[in-house]
Amino acid sequence: MALEDGGFEVTGEADDAQSLLVLSQCKNPAVVLIDFNIEQTDLVRLIESILDIDPVIAIVVISDPLDGVGETVLAAGARAFLQKPFSMYDMTDTVRKVKPIY
Repeated sequence: MALEDGGFEVTGEADDAQSLLVLSQCKNPAVVLIDFNIEQTDLVRLIESILDIDPVIAIVVISDPLDGVGETVLAAGARAFLQKPFSMYDMTDTVRKVKPIY
């Protein structure tokens, strides 16, 4: 995986929003990547729920080009938005930029 090749530890993968919330609570990740095909309102709720678990988690949303989704997720608390298609360099660079420094 590109993130592991970039020096990041991947602690889990989720197939749906509920699984992602459980992983976010149990694994305490520094960065969460969201690449789900869900409605914008559900995506906003998911971002808010993750930040309720830990407000320091950096959220990166990956999506197809949709009108206003980038601005919407950033306003909801995501730290970055990647529009498909993108390079693996773009992804690792974005994660590196948003990852909290402890």
